[in-house]
Amino acid sequence: MGLTYRFISDPKQPTEIIAWFRSLQASPVEVPTERGAVLCFREFGPLVYSGDGNVDATKSPVVTLFLPRVNRGVLWTVGEVHFLSTPLRRLFPKLHKINSAFSKWLNGHECVWSNKCTSNDYDYYLEGSVRNYDPPVFGFESGLKALKAGRYFVGDSDGGFILDKVCQALRLRGIECAET
Repeated sequence: MGLTYRFISDPKQPTEIIAWFRSLQASPVEVPTERGAVLCFREFGPLVYSGDGNVDATKSPVVTLFLPRVNRGVLWTVGEVHFLSTPLRRLFPKLHKINSAFSKWLNGHECVWSNKCTSNDYDYYLEGSVRNYDPPVFGFESGLKALKAGRYFVGDSDGGFILDKVCQALRLRGIECAET
């Protein structure tokens, strides 16, 4: 099973996550995707392809990144970082060390939600599936500022039905979502 990390930041600003990975001595090759990037650590090993021709993230030295984005005009998505190679320590020991350093760095930021906390001050602004997953959500300065200003956040994978329900609830709070 891979490891997932979640964070909030302003989708209109460069994310601290990319800067962190770029600062590594073994900096990855960044391959842009529709929702973020795949970070390839080619010096740690070859890419492995599945039968359909796509890179198999569970057997390759890659990290997938889903950057925050604006959804329905008023909602921001929670960003995600995935270390999916398994077993990470055995397959890619150097990538495992990067994962450990990344986890330590991210844990140095304010946790805005965790299912292990007895008090989550920002629950009101976390909608959709954000609170349904185990990994905690950490806030960067721009994300914390947005939370304190009343910005609502949803999960990156939340789609049509869930967003319709969130927007319906927000309408009762006086907040109008865009149609798409």
